[in-house]
Amino acid sequence: MEAFSCPFCDFSDQDSYFLLQHVELVHPENGESPFIATEGDGDEEGRSSSSNQENNEMQGALQHGQTTPSTGSSMNSPATYIECPYNCGELVASAEITSHTDFHLAENMAFEEEAIRPVQFSTGACNNEQAVKDISTHFSTDIPKALRRDDDSLRTSTPRKSSLKELLFGDSPRRTPTKVSGGGTKRLGRAELGPYAHEKQMPSWLRRMLEEGAKVTIYNQISPNGTMVRVEAVANETPGLIPVLARLSYQDPTVDHAFYCSSEVHHIAKMSREGGFCGYRNIQMMISYIRESRAPGYRHFPGKTPSILRLQDMIEHAWDMGYNSSGKIETGGIRLTRKYIGTPEAQALFNSLAIPCEANAFSRSSEFAAHESLLLAIGEYFSGENFLDFDQKIHMTDKPPVYFQHQGHSLTIVGFEVRKSAAFNLMVFDPMFNPSPAIKKLVGSNSFRADSPEKLLRAHRRGESYLGRYKDFEILKCTGGRAG
Repeated sequence: MEAFSCPFCDFSDQDSYFLLQHVELVHPENGESPFIATEGDGDEEGRSSSSNQENNEMQGALQHGQTTPSTGSSMNSPATYIECPYNCGELVASAEITSHTDFHLAENMAFEEEAIRPVQFSTGACNNEQAVKDISTHFSTDIPKALRRDDDSLRTSTPRKSSLKELLFGDSPRRTPTKVSGGGTKRLGRAELGPYAHEKQMPSWLRRMLEEGAKVTIYNQISPNGTMVRVEAVANETPGLIPVLARLSYQDPTVDHAFYCSSEVHHIAKMSREGGFCGYRNIQMMISYIRESRAPGYRHFPGKTPSILRLQDMIEHAWDMGYNSSGKIETGGIRLTRKYIGTPEAQALFNSLAIPCEANAFSRSSEFAAHESLLLAIGEYFSGENFLDFDQKIHMTDKPPVYFQHQGHSLTIVGFEVRKSAAFNLMVFDPMFNPSPAIKKLVGSNSFRADSPEKLLRAHRRGESYLGRYKDFEILKCTGGRAG
């Protein structure tokens, strides 16, 4: 399908209505977007004095000229932080505002905007093929090594095998990722630690909000064996999302093969007005896998997911134990602050708890761009040592998710897609955005059909056009397997 291009920037999309929303929000006529409430539209109902305090602090940060290097090709030029027009509480670098608002549009997609039908899936090409009730029986749990990129017209009865390295780079030698290691220790600034890099303590209203945490709802549910069980649902946590994404990848005709991590990882998003705690939210997602799969270290996380404030204490304790201890000097300490954290802090925390993990860094070389080496490493991580079963489109694994860092933001990688167009996607849980209402309503369903699965997957895909804007990446993988 032909993609429509924005006349004002390099954004493009196959959905003309989504492109229209992008133009009206990001490039509004006369500078006024119909999607953004203006000052004359009235205050948001129930907005408290603590919210006004937050706005004053954010405006103060903006007025004091807090800047950070841009993540695009002009990384050495300053980019001002601006407040997210969706009132998510995030100060976003100006170079990132276009993609940030586009993902908000995907996040807010209403269930009614996307036609979802409960169906029985047919495994054959003809309508008279016998339907199956559970599509998961047509997913492979094998973890293949080679991913293949070819047209349907080229398929033969004899499977062909090629490596992922050949698909990305032909016969060129692979660039091996480097281990993350510290350089000279120096105090970091706003470029690395965000707009609140020099604050001594977060505001009291935010501390109280983080101490209270997201709303918890308790309800009774009938289990598969017919017994009644007590269930706690946390407002910003969404379990069971991986099978939904896998089914949508299965239904997307542009996807050739897709690989997903363990379904036991939870999506954990930031709370409203929380700000830039994405690094902590990604650590929480890694912990959700460790706890649910009983991987090494799971006994450290009984009960509820550790809060952001608790994680700050744990990271500071890891520094005191000698793990990546230069981080304390570089940050000036993170306890009770809004300073950004990254891969070294996540690594220090896990190492201090004897949770096996490995960090790698990717940057441009004479042969490859950083994102090419990253895609190869992630593809090989999910594909393992075996060969691809071409009869299986979706490959479910028991792999842990991957902590993923680029300039100014971190995400959790939960899968990898190979498109028929010869493109690749990282499948991610982005803590800055909640799963769309449409996606959430599909959790737990084994039989649904989305008319346009690509719309529902948009917020979870990070392709080469997104990744190509960055010059450096870091990842952190848990390597200990399951505890048994």
